[in-house]
Amino acid sequence: MRLISRLPLPLLYAICGFLAWILRVAGWRRHLVEDGLARCLPDLHETERRRIARDFYSGLGRLVAEVLHGATITPDHLEQRVRFENDAVVRDAFAAGRRVMLIAGHHCNWEWLLLAVSRRLGEPLVAPYKPISRARADRWVLAMRRRFGATLVPTKEIGPYLVARRRQVKLLAMLADQSPSAKSDKQVWMPFFGQDTSFFQGPGWICARLGYDPVFLAMRPEGRGRYVVRFEPLAPAGERLDRDQVLRAYVSALERQIRQYPAQYFWAYNRWKRPRRPGD
Repeated sequence: MRLISRLPLPLLYAICGFLAWILRVAGWRRHLVEDGLARCLPDLHETERRRIARDFYSGLGRLVAEVLHGATITPDHLEQRVRFENDAVVRDAFAAGRRVMLIAGHHCNWEWLLLAVSRRLGEPLVAPYKPISRARADRWVLAMRRRFGATLVPTKEIGPYLVARRRQVKLLAMLADQSPSAKSDKQVWMPFFGQDTSFFQGPGWICARLGYDPVFLAMRPEGRGRYVVRFEPLAPAGERLDRDQVLRAYVSALERQIRQYPAQYFWAYNRWKRPRRPGD
């Protein structure tokens, strides 16, 4: 992977785009993509949903190419590719002595997003991550994500890590749209595209208990391989919300962003693994 990542980005686009086309023709996870689009965007005509699905697979090829390129991308090149609209939201919070949690979803290019925020906001960044079962792949991904100074902490350890370093960690970033397992006792159900959907309660708990300002990262495409990031506060500056208020604000912001740029969401993930059961 290290050698492949050194290929020019246009060549990576060509290679990964061809592979993504093969996946689409072969029907890789097609049932998940079609089910997710039908659940979330039922008002769209089937023809429009098919177009979004086609664009999703094309975007998947671009995403893989960009993730590979992330292992060697230079700071200057990254700055040209990912620009911020209003990072003063975060810098003003730091100036006022507050801490910030940046919350995003699997939308656009979340790997470049991590790299960009880890070097350009003036504070060391901490982010939880789920270890990959293949040791070699896990080492490669960790090295790529740490390139610009981010500290990666296993998800199961993030709570104790933050409590132990309560006065030190001022900038935290996480993706919060994964589906908890059925056995998890750390989940909460929220309406998402009109359906009961389970979310990890961690982001809400951290903001409520440890006093982080929740800020949604709204990332949108601006041409191939170029993105714009807007920082959207999920609460008035300095106001502490409870756990569920934070999560409701996040889910609402995420849904709004997906509706605006539906092909950029990772529809191949089995988000609705199970229905809500009595007692959940």
